[in-house]
Amino acid sequence: MSAPTAQQPSRGVAVPAAVGVVIAAVVAVLVVVSVVVSLTEDRLPTGPALPPPAAMAPTVSFDAPTRIVRYAEVTTRMPGTPYTCPETPGSTPPLLSSGILCSAPVHPDYEGTSDWTATAGFGSVADGITRPTAEATARAFFATFRSVAFDNRTTTLAKLATDQADLDGHQVALVSGNVGYTVPGVPSSFDRVLVVVLPVDDGDYAVYFSSRPDDTPKATLDVLNASIDGLSYD
Repeated sequence: MSAPTAQQPSRGVAVPAAVGVVIAAVVAVLVVVSVVVSLTEDRLPTGPALPPPAAMAPTVSFDAPTRIVRYAEVTTRMPGTPYTCPETPGSTPPLLSSGILCSAPVHPDYEGTSDWTATAGFGSVADGITRPTAEATARAFFATFRSVAFDNRTTTLAKLATDQADLDGHQVALVSGNVGYTVPGVPSSFDRVLVVVLPVDDGDYAVYFSSRPDDTPKATLDVLNASIDGLSYD
């Protein structure tokens, strides 16, 4: 063991002069920052005002078990059996930006693999068809449907009619007509096409449309008519 050394009086830890200057500078900066924060923490942000977030566009909703479909403030029940409908809405260009398309066989396997069907659809009118008025939109929708729904076959048009009706205080436009055709293996000679365009609050349009062969069974017509009659505004 070494001999104990004599105790020296405590004088504290000596700080080199350069280190002391650095510490003093850091403390000064922190004081300045704290003063700036205290002066600005209660101020509103400056700069140009940001635009409010865009409103969510209404979308088509569909409850598959009940077949109740809605777009904005318009609703109905899609036709029941023998019509089949998808589980969820989808786009059907160039007709619908969002909607439901249901079909019922009228002449099964007319080509050995395909069915000639009756069709019923509901949804939001695609932008390319939308016009300034409900009547003009209904006419454009009818013409587009005729051009795309019959597989580019040559068709004729008879008994074209345009009308308006009051539905729950809203003026809706209707266009109907017989689209004629000759298709091997299909005894039908025309489809009765109906388009109902319904204005909604945001300036957009809902549409209900149906196309059914002239020899569609009565049971199929009954559920289709019930669906059309069910159209309503909230």
